[in-house]
Amino acid sequence: MNILFVEMEQHNLQFMKKLAEDGHSVYTNQSLSKNYLKSLGINTVGDDLPHEVWNPTMSWGHLIDMDTYEAVGNGLPKWMEEKFENTLEKYKIDLVICTWPPFNEIMHMKDWGVEFISASPEAIKLEQEKMFGNSFAKHCDMKTPKILQRGDNHRTDFNTDSLPDSFVIKPSNKWTSATVVPDKKLLSSFPLETFLFSSSDHSAKYSYYVEELIKGQETNISYIMSNGKWSFTFSESCDESKAKQIFNVNPVVWYANTTIEELNPEVDKMVRDNVVEYLNQAAKLGGTYEGSITQMLGEDGELYFLENNCRPYVNNTFPIPYTGNEYLDAFRNNPQKIGDWFDGRKFPKVVIQNKNIGNQDQECEYPFHLHDKYKIAEPTPIEIIDDKYIATKGGVVIVFEDEINMDFINEVEKESDLRAYWGD
Repeated sequence: MNILFVEMEQHNLQFMKKLAEDGHSVYTNQSLSKNYLKSLGINTVGDDLPHEVWNPTMSWGHLIDMDTYEAVGNGLPKWMEEKFENTLEKYKIDLVICTWPPFNEIMHMKDWGVEFISASPEAIKLEQEKMFGNSFAKHCDMKTPKILQRGDNHRTDFNTDSLPDSFVIKPSNKWTSATVVPDKKLLSSFPLETFLFSSSDHSAKYSYYVEELIKGQETNISYIMSNGKWSFTFSESCDESKAKQIFNVNPVVWYANTTIEELNPEVDKMVRDNVVEYLNQAAKLGGTYEGSITQMLGEDGELYFLENNCRPYVNNTFPIPYTGNEYLDAFRNNPQKIGDWFDGRKFPKVVIQNKNIGNQDQECEYPFHLHDKYKIAEPTPIEIIDDKYIATKGGVVIVFEDEINMDFINEVEKESDLRAYWGD
């Protein structure tokens, strides 16, 4: 088959690689690592179906009309529909796997004459419309942070006077990141009219709500959803609030200076038990997708629902235990088969980064050959430049099976400027 992945930043590297190994012609809309992807048997469609659709510096910049930004809502520019149709025809696509939330609207607007895998229009609202997601969680008897304020226009009717020193601001029904304000004093240097919801980049007005900032241990539980059936995959603890601070929302590298840790058995059971009813109800909304639910284990010992991402995480390099065909079949028809492989196993992750990660001059050479030597799943983001493997964002997340391989880490550190980040 000719299979097209429509994704955010490299959601599906190992899945695509396995399908290519099984003889499929695999394409992706990602083009920032064109040479690297090609070395793994994955083709890019490049400008035919761009990812950075609002970037005026790209070759499609002449198509961008920022006056339409607000009207588009959670979708994409109108011209993306024609580009999608042309891409399907040019590459003779048989199957589309969509893990890019705003593209979901295009996938479901009409019959494109191809098979596709994606969240349903109803299910994608669990991620894209945070107030809907919040209410959905409440109806499933999950605790949510207290709502402190609501408004219809984040540019004109936001009032911080009555708010505590720290809080979280979320868009009610637009797909953009939440913003953590750890201290109101920061707003004098990072004013909301400029930094909230990327306001300096567009003129859209967002309805919003403000939640209390729950402190504690941030947890994630991942799952596979497949047309009414679901299964857990893995759980972990990862503080992603660093990527949502008012002064650092949507950084170039979300995992910079981040530790990703396993949950202890007691917390792991709590996290899983707390989302069973939620996933049972979400399954009724339909769709086939991978997702993860973020909960905060508060200092009071209670779990609080924060969000549900109906997609894999960005720069996902999780190993896949089956052939591409086997995994695709299980993903569509038998998610429990995937869940069974994860059951009782550990997948520790380590961020390996250089000192310039997230800044200028962050690119550095990466000793890619060590992945063959130690049989460790290939990472991303990597690009091949002048026959050298380059960590283009100054670091990668390495996923180990069962235990961290310190021999691998020691050799990476010996052969490059990259260092494992242990939280110090």
